[in-house]
Parts: sequence; C-alpha cells; structure tokens
Amino acid sequence: MSEPVARHPALDFLALFLSAVLSPFLCVPYFCTVFARATARSDSEFYLLAGLCILLSIGVPAAYISWQVYRGNITDIHVRQREQRKGPFRAGIAGLGILVLALWMIDGPVRLTQFSGLLFAQSFLFEMISRSWKISMHTSVLAAGLAGCIELAGWSTASLLTIVPLCWARHYRGRHTWGQAFGGAALSYGLTVYPLRWLASF
Repeated sequence: MSEPVARHPALDFLALFLSAVLSPFLCVPYFCTVFARATARSDSEFYLLAGLCILLSIGVPAAYISWQVYRGNITDIHVRQREQRKGPFRAGIAGLGILVLALWMIDGPVRLTQFSGLLFAQSFLFEMISRSWKISMHTSVLAAGLAGCIELAGWSTASLLTIVPLCWARHYRGRHTWGQAFGGAALSYGLTVYPLRWLASF
C-alpha cells in the first residue's frame, strides 16, 4: 500500500471528499440511472432498468459488506484490507451475474445487457488480481462507468479527466500507489470500451 504523503488540512478534506463522492457506492447508482435512461425504450422500462441495475450491481455487494462489517469479519465498509476483499468480490460477481440473467429474461436493451455482461466477466479478472495486488476499485469502477457513458449515452471522452483527481486522492490518502490507481482505471476502461465497440459492429 502507498504511504500517505505530507499532510495539509485543505488537501486532506479534498482527498476525502473526492474519495467519497467518486466512490463505487455513489458512482454506481448514478451510472445505472444514466445507462437506463440512455437505453430504455419507454419511461416504465427506464424505472425498471434503473431499479434492477442499482439493486443487483451495488445493492447485493453493499448488503453483504454491511452485514460482514456488523459481524466484525470486515474492518470497514470500504474494505481497505486486501485480504478481506474475497467475499465482497464474490457478492459483486453474484449480483452482476443475476443482473445479466434478469436483463436477458426481460428482453432488456441489447447494449445494456452487453455492458452488464462485460462487467460480469471483468469482475472475475479483478477478483484474481486483488488476491496479490491491491488494484484500486474506486478508479476501476469510475473508469468502467465513464466508458459506459461514452459508448451508451454519447458522453465526451473529456469526462475521463475525472479519473485523474480520483487517482490523486487515493494516492494522497495512502490507499493506493499511483500504479494501482491508474492501472485499475486503464485496465477497466480498456476492457469495457473496446469490447463494447466490437459488439456494436455486429
């Protein structure tokens, strides 16, 4: 893990603020809403898709982590200890797998189903990486979400600049090295945007 850099009250607050606002617990529900709005074929489908995506992609792992924190098996809700990430990853994998199945069963939008399937596949890789290297899930989730926004909702690639301050915040707070922060973002973005573009060609 990275060692915290020299402290300054204003920078402490900024780093904490960025880590909180751009955390998976807040980013994922927001991105789910964006994806649902961009792909839904009606207002009623939008609400259904948004609800399913939020409940299964972040609700399942969040519920698992909260329960394990309550029982004392996980130190904190952000799962700072790499050794404690196995269970939360598997809960996330289960939630994404159920989401892909649910979208397929309700004949959900093809692009949203494809995107969810890619995240499901990626989750196995990130779980394996985390066994030996504390890759940043904050930056990985943000990068995957932005990739989805670019491909599904037509966002500008300039939105990717959001990743830079988050990488700084994770490093400044001593949660990750620069390599773990930028590496997670680069890997997640590449494994999301290029397969999505390839699938769109069919």
